[in-house]
Amino acid sequence: MAIHIQMRDGVIEATFRGNVAREDLRQLIETLRDLESRLQVTPDRISDLSDASFAELSSSDLVTFAANRGRAALKNNIKSAIIAPGAIQFGLARMFMAHNQNPAIEIMIFKDSASAYHWIGLEKTVNQPNA
Repeated sequence: MAIHIQMRDGVIEATFRGNVAREDLRQLIETLRDLESRLQVTPDRISDLSDASFAELSSSDLVTFAANRGRAALKNNIKSAIIAPGAIQFGLARMFMAHNQNPAIEIMIFKDSASAYHWIGLEKTVNQPNA
């Protein structure tokens, strides 16, 4: 899978690497749904798009993914930081933000990981991978 998910300090970290396809987004939806249902509190999240290519996705794939997350029943309000340093990544993050109208999710897009981690309330350590 082109998306690696891990929990760190109560935050979901999703790192996108390589070619991201529709199936990767479908698996991500399932993984998030499972995590969110098992935990007592819905965690904040950081999505790092820095090392990803989205050439295999159509705009409808992204809109479907965003709409799905927009309908997610969360247990509490959350922050979702998206790291999108490149122009294409930033544009896709903006499209996701526009189509995810979940009132429980506050989405911010960042060009660098330090700002994203700071906004979430974590500090990124030097030896930590781009997660």
